[in-house]
Amino acid sequence: MIDLKHIRLRARGTVKRHYVLLTLLCALSIFIGTEFNNVLSNAQTWYEVLRGRQIQIALEGIGSDRSVWRKVINDVIEDNIEAGNIQASERIKLLKQATSPRSVLGRQRGVLAALVNNIGSGYLVAMISTAVHTALHSKDIFLMLMVLLGLAVYLAVWIFLRNVYQAVLRRGALEARSYEVVPTAHLVHIKLVKRWKRAALTLLLETVYESLWSLTIIGGFIKHYSYFLVPFIVAENPDVHPREAVNLSRRMMNGHKWECFKLELSYLGWFILGFVTFGAVDVLWGVPYRVAAYAEYYAALRQLAKEKGIEGVERLDDECLFKPADAETLHERYADIARNEEIILDDIVELPPVKRLFARNFGIWMGTLAEKKIYGRQEGMRRQTLVERLEMNGKAYPRRMNPLWDSTQSSITGRISYMNPCTLWTLVIVFFSFCMVGWVWEVALNLIRFGQFSNRGMLHGPWLPIYGSGVVMIAVLLNRFRSKPVLEAAAIVVLCGFVEYMTSFITEKITGMRWWDYTGYFLNLDGRICGEGLAVFMLGGMAAVYLLVPVIDAMTMRMKPKLLVGVCLALLICFTGDLVYSCIHPNTGAGITDEPDIVDLNLQSTDEKTADE
Repeated sequence: MIDLKHIRLRARGTVKRHYVLLTLLCALSIFIGTEFNNVLSNAQTWYEVLRGRQIQIALEGIGSDRSVWRKVINDVIEDNIEAGNIQASERIKLLKQATSPRSVLGRQRGVLAALVNNIGSGYLVAMISTAVHTALHSKDIFLMLMVLLGLAVYLAVWIFLRNVYQAVLRRGALEARSYEVVPTAHLVHIKLVKRWKRAALTLLLETVYESLWSLTIIGGFIKHYSYFLVPFIVAENPDVHPREAVNLSRRMMNGHKWECFKLELSYLGWFILGFVTFGAVDVLWGVPYRVAAYAEYYAALRQLAKEKGIEGVERLDDECLFKPADAETLHERYADIARNEEIILDDIVELPPVKRLFARNFGIWMGTLAEKKIYGRQEGMRRQTLVERLEMNGKAYPRRMNPLWDSTQSSITGRISYMNPCTLWTLVIVFFSFCMVGWVWEVALNLIRFGQFSNRGMLHGPWLPIYGSGVVMIAVLLNRFRSKPVLEAAAIVVLCGFVEYMTSFITEKITGMRWWDYTGYFLNLDGRICGEGLAVFMLGGMAAVYLLVPVIDAMTMRMKPKLLVGVCLALLICFTGDLVYSCIHPNTGAGITDEPDIVDLNLQSTDEKTADE
C-alpha cells in the first residue's frame, strides 16, 4: 500500500516550490473547461445567491441567456426565422437598457459590447440562420449543415485542445516534482515530440470508454479509477498506442482503486473551503495541491508497476522525468553546449557599461551596425543555450534524454530576431510607422461607422502619436519581458491602459476637451479606457514587437545611413511643427471631438422607425 500521508506532504512541497506555475496551469484548465468544472459552478452558484435579487431587478423582463437562446433556436427549427430575429433584437434593446452608460459593464457601444449582446441574445445565431437559410432555400439542408458545423467545431476543440490539456497539465506537474525549473517550452512537450494527434486519440478513447461505462449502475464510478492514470501515461510517453495506454492504466490501478478514492476523499475539506469562498481557495491552493498529489501518486504506482513487472510497463521509459540523470551522462549528451558557448565568446562584442545597459534592458543599440549584427547573433545563441545549460546541470528536465527526442532539435542558429536591439533611428521609423497606421485605422473605422471622413486626433497631420509612442514604449520599457510572451502580454495591457488613461486625463485638463470617450463600452473605466481597446492594444503590441518591429529593424539596417537619417529628421521636423501648432489650434470637429450618434436600424422595431421619421 502507498503512504498517502507522504504523498500529500511531498505534494505540498511541490506546490510551494512551483506555486505560480501550477496555479496558472490549473487556472487555465478551469477556464477552458478541461477539468475541475465545479470551481466555476460553485462561484456561479454563490454569485446567483448573493446577487440574485439585484440581477433580477436590473434585468427584469429579459430572462436568462439560455432561455432566449432556446427560444431563438426553436424559432429557427420551426422555420420561423423572422420571429427569432425579433426575439433576439428585443433582448439586445433590454440588455442595453439594463446597465448605465457609465457602468464598467456598459453594453451600449463598442465592438466588444456588440459581441456580448449579440451572443448573449442569440442574435448571432438568428443572423447566421437567416443568411444560410436564404441561400439554401431548404430548412432540412440548413439544419443538417448547422448541426454538422457546430458538432465539428465542438469536437475539434474538445478532442485536440481541452482533452489534450489534461496531459499538458500533468506533464508540468511531473516536471515540477523533480526539477527546480520548468521552462515554458517543456509544457508543450507533446508537440515538440510530434505526438499531439496520438495523445488526442488516446484521451478520446479513454473518455469514450468511461462515458459508456457511466451508463451502467456502478461501472462509471469504478472505471473512473481504472482509467485514472491514462493522462499521466500520455504525459510521460505520448507515443503509447491508445488502447495500450488504457489497458496499462487498468492494470496499474488493479488493487488501488479504493486507495485512490481515499486520496480524493482526503481533499473533502478543501472542496468545502472552495465552495464557501466562491472557488477562490480552489484556484489559489486546492486544485494545484490535488494535481501535485496525483502526480506523486502516479510516480508511486509507476514504481510499484516496475517492481512487479506489469505487462506494458516497459513503455513508461522516460526515467529522467522522475529522477535526474547523473552528471556524467548529462555532460556527455550536452557536449556541444560548450562548443556553442565558445563560438559565442569568439564573436563577443565588448560593450561599455552604458551601451550594455541600454542593449540588455531597453533593447536600444548605441554601437555600430556591424557590431549590432554580431551582437544579435551572439544574443540569440546565448538565449538558446541558456535553457539547455539548465538541463545539462540537472536543474531542468533534459529533453535530450527523452526517448522520443530528435537530434535535429539541438541545432542552435541564433536567429531570435525579436530579441535584437534596435537603433535610435529604427525607433523613430517605428514611431512614425505606427502613428500613421493608427491614423489610417481610426479614419477607416470612422468612415465605416458614420460614412464620413474625419481627420482623427488632436494633430492636423496623418498621425496619431498614441499608437507610435505606445509601440515604442512597449519595445523599450518591456524589453526585459520579451523572452516570456505571457508576461509580455500582461505588461502590455497594464502599460497601454495606464498611458491611454493618463493621456486622456491630461489632454482633457489642458484643452478642456476629450478626443475619445468609451462611455457605454463593455469593461470601460471612466470612459477613458475599455476592455475592447486594451485587447486590441495587447494583440497589436504582441504583433508589433514579435513580428513588425523586427521587420522594420531589418529594413532600416539595409538602408543607406544618410538616407535613413534624412528621412527621420524630415519626419521629426514636420511632426514637431504640427505638435506646436496643434497645441495652439487643436484639430476639432465632427468625428474628432464630437462623435455623432450611432443608429442601429436593424434593431429598431417598426413603431420606432415610424416615430423617428
